[in-house]
Amino acid sequence: MAKVKVDTKGIKNRLKSYKAFKSIAEYIWNGFDAGSTSINIDFSHDDNSGNISNLSISDNGSGIDFDLLVDKFEPVLKSEKKDYKQINNTTLIHGQHGLGRLTFYHFSRYAKWTTTYKKGEDFFDYSINVNSDALDDFDKTKTALSQANKTGTIVTFTEIDKKFSKFYFDSHVVQFIKKEFCWFLELYKDLGYSIKINNVALDYEDLIGDRETTVLKILNLEFNVNYTRWKTAPNRQPSRYIFTSSDHKTKYYQTTKFNRKGDSFHHSLTINSLYFDNFIIGKQNETKDHFNASVTDNEFKELTKNLDIYVRSKRTPLLHQFAKDLVEEYEKNSVFPNYNSNDKYESLRAEDLKSTVKSLYEIEPSIFKDLNKTQKKTFVAFLNLMLSGSELDDLFTILESVIDIDSAQREQFAKQLNVTKLGNIIESIDLIIDRKRSVEDLGKLVFDKTLYAKEVPHLQAKMEKCYWLLGEHLQLVTAAEPKFQEALDRYSYLLRGEKPDNETKEIVEGEHKLKEMDLFLTTRTIYNDKIENIVVELKHPTNIRLGKKEIDQVINYYQQIKSIDGFNTKQEAWKFYLIGNKYDGSEFIEDQINNLKHFGEKYLAYRGKYDVYVVLWEELFTDFEIKHNFLLDKLSIQRDKLIEGENLLLADDFANVERSSDQLPEVAINI
Repeated sequence: MAKVKVDTKGIKNRLKSYKAFKSIAEYIWNGFDAGSTSINIDFSHDDNSGNISNLSISDNGSGIDFDLLVDKFEPVLKSEKKDYKQINNTTLIHGQHGLGRLTFYHFSRYAKWTTTYKKGEDFFDYSINVNSDALDDFDKTKTALSQANKTGTIVTFTEIDKKFSKFYFDSHVVQFIKKEFCWFLELYKDLGYSIKINNVALDYEDLIGDRETTVLKILNLEFNVNYTRWKTAPNRQPSRYIFTSSDHKTKYYQTTKFNRKGDSFHHSLTINSLYFDNFIIGKQNETKDHFNASVTDNEFKELTKNLDIYVRSKRTPLLHQFAKDLVEEYEKNSVFPNYNSNDKYESLRAEDLKSTVKSLYEIEPSIFKDLNKTQKKTFVAFLNLMLSGSELDDLFTILESVIDIDSAQREQFAKQLNVTKLGNIIESIDLIIDRKRSVEDLGKLVFDKTLYAKEVPHLQAKMEKCYWLLGEHLQLVTAAEPKFQEALDRYSYLLRGEKPDNETKEIVEGEHKLKEMDLFLTTRTIYNDKIENIVVELKHPTNIRLGKKEIDQVINYYQQIKSIDGFNTKQEAWKFYLIGNKYDGSEFIEDQINNLKHFGEKYLAYRGKYDVYVVLWEELFTDFEIKHNFLLDKLSIQRDKLIEGENLLLADDFANVERSSDQLPEVAINI
């Protein structure tokens, strides 16, 4: 498939969200991604003005192979269905944005890469030059045998913007890269990884709240645990367990159970052991050999259980202090109701309320996260009301000061309070708000052309988390476009508990056996034992418009499905959803939908042994708004406040942000 080149204007538009400090971090990541263990940032500046005259970033990585230069430096938009690959979860590679190397235009006019790479037994040198006025082009020199006997790359920037001064570097760049790389340098400190600025090692000790090294013994195995608590959260890094082999190579990682709980407990743990030397991801360890370990082993399960206990022991005393700090802040900002300090009974009530706030925070800190002053006072008033045993009328007095509530709603809510815990009400509100956030994220990917959202890594990745838009009762069987054979295997496992083997599993044949499904959802309707299957085909909102050609693609799917016994029993019902942004202008789909209106089903474009529905993205979002409009209005959710403080800038950010409303991942089966 042909590649679509991006011109300078398109590159700058795509990279406009970058700041200079983020750009510097991108070049550092490029070095580490190339296998470097040492990054050096060197610059000189004028003592009087503080202007930086030149800047370079050097590494001791593998260099840039001349034969791969075009792929790395010619900016193109490739077909994401063929070229996109999910990053393996055993790697900590970060340089995911191919155009990141061109972000230098934010602070410099020229960039020059001088690189040394190894080919066979020889080392070669050459250089690449890029002008910020022509980012879609580059000059390269010829390769020459190198006098050096080591690989590496130096990127030199000249004609530095005056805004990118020594003051800016110290106050913005240094602080950003400390938060960006502190966890990475801590992880690989035993391997000697470093970042130096003018020969001075980057010091991130001020970000560390606590460190501890301990040894866990699990079933006669030893695990060396390095625990670090961060005073502030590292950039874009969740709290993780990182499992490393005896030579300190990362083999596997997973988020901890105490990740993003609404408190300030930011932590990372490195678990080092010989046990991880030949760790297998997602496979059953049939040999039970300690040197062929997997996540399904009893040893690993026992290890994570003990790690959770260990981390909880670190978190508990911190929560006591965080809760104490919260109460002091509430007192300082007059969040608590006024009490008569001379009245012993009222003083006891005040202490009781403060104690309750502390206890609630220690149980679930997220309840108190990101509340404005009005919300804080309202929530504390609720707690005070319950503690004092007041009548429901007092409760509604508080409610009516927050939302409009009529007599019918008042009566309904009174009934609800008799059967529903306040915690459940809060959880439901959180779910609705988070779903609204997810719809806003998806809408950004669909309609904001400056994000350059792609079909598979962005739209499909987000839709996999939001398939509740098509039905609460559905379960995701497969995603990320696996072939029909894999889909059939997972489908059989989900509905019948059957794990196919090579001798018995049904083989998918036919001209469309390699067709790929975007999303494959299923549910079993209990009352008549009917199995409802939904296949979703997502179309890029900018590049593809919907018409007969896209309907024919859905028909090809069905032709393959009906030829497979495992997919085509009498209990099976099939629905196909085609989702895109616009019709192609032929009015083929519009006529189809109009002709089938008498069936009373929205978006129905074909009815037969299977049904085809064609939905526009805007219609999907409107359906969500209509369904949740009452609660969204009553909660007075302000759209512009939904993503406040989230700093979502790139398509990857909108696609991969974690929401509490995200659906469970697809059903897994080890075949």
